[in-house]
Order: sequence, then C-alpha cells, then structure tokens
Amino acid sequence: MQKFTNGLDTNDPGPDGSVDRSRAILSYIRKSLKATRPWTRLLSVLGFIGTGLTILAGIAMIVGRNFIPVSEKAPPLAFMGIFYILASVFYLVPSIWLSKYSTAISAFLKTDDAIELGKAIEYQKSFWKFIGILALVSIALAVLGIVAAILIPSLLALRG
Repeated sequence: MQKFTNGLDTNDPGPDGSVDRSRAILSYIRKSLKATRPWTRLLSVLGFIGTGLTILAGIAMIVGRNFIPVSEKAPPLAFMGIFYILASVFYLVPSIWLSKYSTAISAFLKTDDAIELGKAIEYQKSFWKFIGILALVSIALAVLGIVAAILIPSLLALRG
C-alpha cells in the first residue's frame, strides 16, 4: 500500500523554508475530492430512489392495467410497465458507479492509499463512459425518431 502523505500539513514549509509543491497539489486534490464526495453520494442515492420509483411505476402499470382507463390508441399498459422496468437500468448503472466512486473517495481520504484513489478514478471513468454512450445512443434514437416521424406519414399518404 502506497501512502501519499507522511502526516505533515502540506502548507508546512520544508527545511529550506519552501512549500513542497507535490504536497500542495495533493492537498488540493484531497480538498476537491472531499468536497465532491457528498454530492456524488447524494446523486447516487437519488439515482437509486429514481430506479426504485421507476420500477414501482412499471409494476403498477402491469398490475393496474385492468383498472386504469386508457385510450384504445395508447400502447398497452403492460408493455409500458415492462418498458419502465427495463428503462430503470439507465438510472441504476450510473448510480452504482457514483456510489462506488464515493466509497472509494472515503477510503482514500481515510487511508491515503493510492490504490483507493485509483479505484475512485476508475469508477468515475466508468460513470462518464456510461453517460457518454447513453448520450450518443439517445441522440441517435432522437434522429431516427425525427426521420421516422417525417417519413412514415409521408409514405402512408402516398400509399393510400
């Protein structure tokens, strides 16, 4: 286990009266991580709550499909319920990565273990990678939806 500090305050001047740049940088990193951790923990908890509520809404749609009046043109509620349950994964995965990131930050701040800092950075990378892929897929689906919204009515009008 590699420790980053030797217990000295990073602003303590060294023997020659100068401040160690490496310790000052590490202090800045520690302060930033300490300030970030509560927010990432909050967002992960909110994500878990959102996941749970989305799953409950999906189950309610499946169970209540016979009790809820719906237009005949609307998609079946059972289908919508299954869609909601499957879509909850998009809340769950980033919430897990944020939770792991927050936990690794806490471990690093307690132990100054470089491995814990590495884990935190890895979890953060996984979070942003998932969000980036999700954003690209969402943009692609939006473009496809726009194209379909233009083409399908046009083709149906030509057909009959």
